[in-house]
Amino acid sequence: MPLVRKILPFLIIVGSLSGATPNVVIIMGDDWSWPHASILGDKTVKTPNFDRIAREGVLFEYAFTPAPSCTPSRHAVVSGQYHWRLGEGVNLGGSIPKKTSVYPDFLAQRGYQTGFCRKGTSPSKLTFRGNDPFGKRFKNFNEFIGHIDPAAPFCFWYGAGEPHRPYKWQGSLKSSLDLTSIEVPSYLPNNETIRTDLGDYYLKVQKLDELAGQILQKLTDLRELENTIVIMTGDNGMPFPRAKATLYDSGTRVPLAIRWGKNIPPGRSISDFVSLTDLAPTILEACGLPSPDSMTGRSLLPLLISEKSGLIDSSRDFVLTGMERHVYPNPSRALRTKDYLYIINYDPAEWPTGLVSNKKPIYDFLKSPWPTEKGAFSYNIDPSPSKQWMRHHSSPQNSYSFQKRPSEELYDLKKDPHQLLNLLLNEKRPPEIETIRRTLNKRLSRLLRESRDPRTP
Repeated sequence: MPLVRKILPFLIIVGSLSGATPNVVIIMGDDWSWPHASILGDKTVKTPNFDRIAREGVLFEYAFTPAPSCTPSRHAVVSGQYHWRLGEGVNLGGSIPKKTSVYPDFLAQRGYQTGFCRKGTSPSKLTFRGNDPFGKRFKNFNEFIGHIDPAAPFCFWYGAGEPHRPYKWQGSLKSSLDLTSIEVPSYLPNNETIRTDLGDYYLKVQKLDELAGQILQKLTDLRELENTIVIMTGDNGMPFPRAKATLYDSGTRVPLAIRWGKNIPPGRSISDFVSLTDLAPTILEACGLPSPDSMTGRSLLPLLISEKSGLIDSSRDFVLTGMERHVYPNPSRALRTKDYLYIINYDPAEWPTGLVSNKKPIYDFLKSPWPTEKGAFSYNIDPSPSKQWMRHHSSPQNSYSFQKRPSEELYDLKKDPHQLLNLLLNEKRPPEIETIRRTLNKRLSRLLRESRDPRTP
């Protein structure tokens, strides 16, 4: 028999569509880029459990992290706010202010049992709160289930370590993956080293999916799956050159699927733009709680309960993304629409490269899969066989990752989906391009001011 819970008297009952208090499980991949899931059209990787969540729920085609770096991305998720509003929480390893409202606290105050396993907001030092905002740490989901009251609802954050590096170098060569089917993105060289590295990444994506399947099975065994909001997504882009820690789609666009039993019509793909800041107000509303005014995200519940596919809310025609510091500072902000990506880079000539006297180290990734010496993370790029090959060989793609960026970037996404041709490099650009630049600049500046971005007075 399914567990029967009392509806907590202080919950707003209208928020729980089924009449029962829902559980919440978030499965967060680490460095997982769109479109690396089989349901998203990737011909190499196999993700049956993510595909299932999408088929039995809703698949979001245009989901973006506000920050392409793990700590600020997760801070934005838990607080429902743009990370640039969160003090030192805007940076890798930073900590959010103690007064910051986070959705697990609201749920805990209303009787929910909260917890997480593996990676919460790490490598944050939790300087001000003293504890992880996702709740108490557990070894795994099973341990969490074994410690909670079965009569009360729960909210659990599964912060997977996959597909973050390090990888077992060349592990994919001995796997069932067909490396010849990998579509190497045009910002990376197409050679055996890059393909093998991408294959090793895909193995970690498949491990993430396997772990998600174990959680789905546990919920099924508990007869709680149909009463659980299951959210599966990634915190930022894959750990390759010109991906993670950049504001291009390869750094900010992520897979996202949400399942909630019969409460949401299944099998739909939604093309509205959504931000991971939207998850906190979504969870609160679905659990019958109001969102605090501090949250800049907007609840996705109207999209979830709609029976429509495609574009549902015409006001969701953009997302904002931004960076301050990953390993090295490179402050920037971006406006992403269906047609254009517009980026402002603040003082890019001052950005440190992280190079050590122009040293180009050579690592044996079989012996040292995760080098951390000074300079290993130059250009804000994780050390990897791909990066090492590019640093030691000339290729047309090298300039995309290892050159200083201009103060403004503009990409026509219909003609240039991988955002390789900056339309603003030519000072004699056509008047229509300048008109687009001014329009997007004004809109981005206005939205940043409204969001109280410290970099936009």
